[in-house]
Amino acid sequence: MLSGWILPALALTTMIFLDRPAAAFEPAQDDVPFEEEQAIDFRISGEVKANYRWSQQDRFPLTFFPEGFVPQGRDNVAMATVSPGSSFEVSKATLFFDVDFPRSIYGRVKIDVIDLYDRNPTTGDYKIDVDEAYLRFGMKYESLEAIPGSHLFALFGKAPKFERQLFRRLESYGLVQTAFNRFNDMQLQFGGSFGGNLYFRAQVSNGNPHFFRDPNALAGDHGVVPPPNPDLALESGFPIFYHAETEDFAFGDNMESGGGVGVRFLSEDQQNGIDIMGFYYKTTLEEEAELHGTFYEGDLDILNGAGVSLPIEGDRRTEWGVNVDFAVAGLGGFFQFVDEEAASLPRRGLELELGYDIITGDPGDPGALFPIVSPVFRYSRLDNDFTAPFGYVAPSVAWDWTKVDIGVRLTILQNIDLTMEYSLHDISASRTINHDEFLATLRFRFP
Repeated sequence: MLSGWILPALALTTMIFLDRPAAAFEPAQDDVPFEEEQAIDFRISGEVKANYRWSQQDRFPLTFFPEGFVPQGRDNVAMATVSPGSSFEVSKATLFFDVDFPRSIYGRVKIDVIDLYDRNPTTGDYKIDVDEAYLRFGMKYESLEAIPGSHLFALFGKAPKFERQLFRRLESYGLVQTAFNRFNDMQLQFGGSFGGNLYFRAQVSNGNPHFFRDPNALAGDHGVVPPPNPDLALESGFPIFYHAETEDFAFGDNMESGGGVGVRFLSEDQQNGIDIMGFYYKTTLEEEAELHGTFYEGDLDILNGAGVSLPIEGDRRTEWGVNVDFAVAGLGGFFQFVDEEAASLPRRGLELELGYDIITGDPGDPGALFPIVSPVFRYSRLDNDFTAPFGYVAPSVAWDWTKVDIGVRLTILQNIDLTMEYSLHDISASRTINHDEFLATLRFRFP
């Protein structure tokens, strides 16, 4: 068990950052008045997202299921579009609670309500989710942010994985972001830099359980109602394997550890730059990872299937990858490659997103109408180097998959934007799978 040293390590880290002079890690700064240095800055903000979604309908029958598994009103068990046709829906309301303490200590709590597009299964998972809750000691400079000098930081709690793309130009996710690092993790993370260009990250965490979901907006329903002849509200979609959201605050023997090293270079005006990072993770899959709202269980249990197993061996999951984040002359891009092996099932993914900001007004003017128009293109691919035997519960997990997303984000006013995007899928199934989707998202931010 590792839990015995986690809290002492956190306490020691806290004392180091509270007691050690800031000059040991950061460039010298002018003297700050005592009253200003001790000030606590607390902020509340939020956003609401409303959506129009159209999903192309298709159905892939699975003839090997017994009669008792056939849902009510269906002729057979099938992988099918989660919710075909058109729908208007409010997908998420979010509250952010941010606080800056003295000595570069920062805390955040992010609460999602409704959370429609993150829930899995859609009808059975939590409708209120604490998406982030962490404390950070020391400054952390994210991708393409200028690093003023050598520094260290540590954070503890539920937070994004360090290799995750933090700024998505579209509301949907590519295949790689869905499969490997879409969700946050309970973690203890350390990091820092040597000078202004070379930086590192290290993380120990719960690890996100291996499960499956459809890569379009709605995850679908998996194991919400047990047989015989379940009455289903939504279909299963065409699932791929992904790293599901972790809900519990617990550290045990199946923890994940990882690290990364990167370099970044920025222009003098910090408008252009490139950030390259390599990373590696390893963990041990659980026999049965419990998930909320479904009687299916993740990790080795889902790989074993419902009596028909994938060709698995062992219980280790390892992954390595490379990120490239860049900005040049208004064009921004993010590339990620990931190579994973889970219980000896290998797969690889790559994703490239490009966006260009067309400035048509003053973005700093709250009354400016349509000040920014941002066309976006994203290409993602997932290659699975294993096959699913006849009778496995979801053969789509072994299909090779290409997804192209084309969209535009319109900044209507400073705190209101509209994103419209269309997803095209090319799937290596035994026949053509029609799985395209259009998604429009109107986002209101406050204050």
